[in-house]
Amino acid sequence: MSIFIPIQPPFIYYKVHCKVHFSAVNDDIIYEKGDATLADKRRDKGEGSIYFRDSDKRWVAKIKPANSSKSKVFYGKTEQEVKKKLKEFKVQLAKNDYVVVQKGTLQEYMDRWLNNVRANDLKPKSFDRLEATLNNQVYKHIGDIQIAGITPNDVQVMINELKEDSYSYSTIKKVYDAINACFKLGILKGEVAKNPCVGVVLPKNKKRQVSDIRFFDDAEMELICVECVDKYGNGKQIYRLGHSIILLLNTGIRMCELLALKWSDISFEKRTMRIDESMVLIKNRDEDTPTKWVLHHQDSTKTSSSNRTVPLNQKAISALEELYKITGQYEYVMSTGKVTVMSPRNLDRMFRNILTRCSIKPCGVHACRHSFASLMLRKKLDIKVISEILGHSSVQITYDIYTHIIDSIKHESVNLLDV
Repeated sequence: MSIFIPIQPPFIYYKVHCKVHFSAVNDDIIYEKGDATLADKRRDKGEGSIYFRDSDKRWVAKIKPANSSKSKVFYGKTEQEVKKKLKEFKVQLAKNDYVVVQKGTLQEYMDRWLNNVRANDLKPKSFDRLEATLNNQVYKHIGDIQIAGITPNDVQVMINELKEDSYSYSTIKKVYDAINACFKLGILKGEVAKNPCVGVVLPKNKKRQVSDIRFFDDAEMELICVECVDKYGNGKQIYRLGHSIILLLNTGIRMCELLALKWSDISFEKRTMRIDESMVLIKNRDEDTPTKWVLHHQDSTKTSSSNRTVPLNQKAISALEELYKITGQYEYVMSTGKVTVMSPRNLDRMFRNILTRCSIKPCGVHACRHSFASLMLRKKLDIKVISEILGHSSVQITYDIYTHIIDSIKHESVNLLDV
């Protein structure tokens, strides 16, 4: 039937195709349209409205938050569906001081966070790593999801897929930490309504196996040191800066610390070496140059604990004396013949060539650091002293990395009781 109903004063008449009922409770007029029920009472301001749209046969819920100039609109096939969406949104508003959930994708939102926020407090190398984490892991899985629609389940599924793809715990944790940090800040700034990392469970962090950490025994270290100083038949050294490998094996400094080492950092008299800078490869962001990576000098080390003074044994002193004959006139210990600093790639290539000629399975330069730590542990130096020499931020990190060596030493010590 078609009737004209006055809704509220001033009387405005609406033509409604519906069934008319009268409430037995308070005589309110209630009218039905299809399977939906509408009341003649207006909702209070800020409560939102629900109505059926004939043009596309959909139900619409609309609400305008107090601190927003735009309305938030939800669509559904049934009235119950849009009611639920409206209710959930109201809960979000109540929990977050009437925060308005932004539009756009997760990738767009996190890109703004990366470039406008994190770029201010990250070192260039750390910025590159975070950017790579977002591009290679986060965005590939959930980057196109709308920021208002992302849920803990979306993040959990991504975490599970990364685990199935054999990503390390460290990589997965970086993914989680990035999203978590971004949304925590977003909530504080009133930009987002919820953190999709809440309730997400990370896989167990399995301790490193012995095979995961490469180090050389005494015999291998001796072979390497002999090869480092080998010469051609004409007396010229095969490896111009080969003594640098001996220096690494006897100090345990990182490759980035070696490359930033200056002659002014060395005290032959005190037999010490100051470590407070680093040289790292970072992404080249200068569009005018074709180089993908550039060597960047940082006036800091990996962490504040990495700033340290390293004592030098006689083998390290001898290696530095030989290096001084070659690069002593330059600022940096690892200067090339063109007065530039040796690149990480060239140092790694030289090291792998040395290992190949020693018939030792090739590996990265970092194995020299592990070998030095292993040597100190086997010599039973105090673990705190070892941690400080290596520049670890805590003794626990030293324990965690070299736990297998420590366990082996314990067994050897206990076996002495059988003698």
